[in-house]
Amino acid sequence: MQPSQDSNSGATGEGKEQLRSRYRPLPPAFGGQLAQHLRLSESYRSAECVFVSPAPLLKQFRINLLADGKTLLMPAPSLHDGFYLFAPFSIPFARLAQAVTPQGMLRHGRKLTTAQLAGLQVGLLVADALAVDEQGTMLGDGKGFFDLAAAILAATKALASRVTVVGSAGAAGRSLPSEPWDVRADHRLDASGLTLCRAPKDPHGWSIHWEQLPPVRIRRITPLWQLREQADR
Repeated sequence: MQPSQDSNSGATGEGKEQLRSRYRPLPPAFGGQLAQHLRLSESYRSAECVFVSPAPLLKQFRINLLADGKTLLMPAPSLHDGFYLFAPFSIPFARLAQAVTPQGMLRHGRKLTTAQLAGLQVGLLVADALAVDEQGTMLGDGKGFFDLAAAILAATKALASRVTVVGSAGAAGRSLPSEPWDVRADHRLDASGLTLCRAPKDPHGWSIHWEQLPPVRIRRITPLWQLREQADR
């Protein structure tokens, strides 16, 4: 979600805010199992650069990425400074567990300028959620940072030609409400493994919905206001 608040409702008329009270995120204790399932997937093997949300649930996965020689991209807190890059084998193994936390990222990661995002060839995006339905609609925390991060990466040409999105969450058990800017998952990931949500051939069309973003939010996120300035020239 890109705006600051949810507005859409599902088929039953129940909005996202009400639905959030029905679901709980996967516990961090599942992190090792999730990381192993992802490690065995084709989308993981083929991706050279991977975007991962900073959730504790995905910490082991972030460690695996760097240990396996892949490039890790993480979002800055609230996307304020954009994105941080971790090059493979650039951090001693003993420090990886601390380095891939939100706090460690600021010390061990390299903050990228908006211009440096171009050409990263991010081929896999992994995020945590509260629930994912059969169509890949993800129910998040309502802040919309993952959807916005994906739109920024698309706008800056940071994505590979083929991108896979994985939502780490339990099954919704029903169709979830969605917005035009919502990023859909290709696969849902839980302790039992990966579940296909929609055909991989369905192209991802992510764009920044400027009309839905308050000026104050644009000013708080460096890549956003820089992209806005470029568009206004």
